[in-house]
Amino acid sequence: MTGNRDGLRPRPIENGPLGYYWFLTFDHASELHSRTKECQQAIDPAYFDTTPTDGLHLTLDRISRPYTCTFEQRASIAEAAQPACRDLRPFSLSVDRLTNIRGAIGFVISPAAPVMELRDTLRAATISVLPQASLKESTSDPHVTIAYPVFEGLEEMAAATAATAGSAVHGFDVGTSEASLVSLELRDNSYVWDVIARIELGRGQSKRFG
Repeated sequence: MTGNRDGLRPRPIENGPLGYYWFLTFDHASELHSRTKECQQAIDPAYFDTTPTDGLHLTLDRISRPYTCTFEQRASIAEAAQPACRDLRPFSLSVDRLTNIRGAIGFVISPAAPVMELRDTLRAATISVLPQASLKESTSDPHVTIAYPVFEGLEEMAAATAATAGSAVHGFDVGTSEASLVSLELRDNSYVWDVIARIELGRGQSKRFG
């Protein structure tokens, strides 16, 4: 991490497991990857850590904090999600603009309705297995973060950077056909995860990884 600048306090980092989450991941979204790299060229690495393209994601919900959900419970949650998502069709999301998200920089995703429907469906399946699930309540619009602040208090800089970095970005679409159950961890200001299961929309099937 870079040293302190302009009296700003370093953003606290607590490396280690963060828990289990439902994500949308974008492994094969080539246009999202290329646009992300284009925007990141205008982001100052002294103030923001950029997200690698294989780290791009949209958080749908949290299932549990670390060490509070067993292997058997995770497997049962994935199994419950399969039939729950059978009637949800794959959908397309529009990447509208780059903006400040509480000091981070990210793409706003729309429409929110299918994302929320998927979140609610997965949440119901999760709670059916784990009633005490530590759910994630967020007031932010669905988004994909492309850079995280190195310091606290960078909201104004993030807004200005997003306006500059995203000035050439025009709306484009990203297809979504599955949700991923992941084990999430923080390492050196970056989020990394292992996929536990992928739930295919419209089929009621999953790809299990353990």
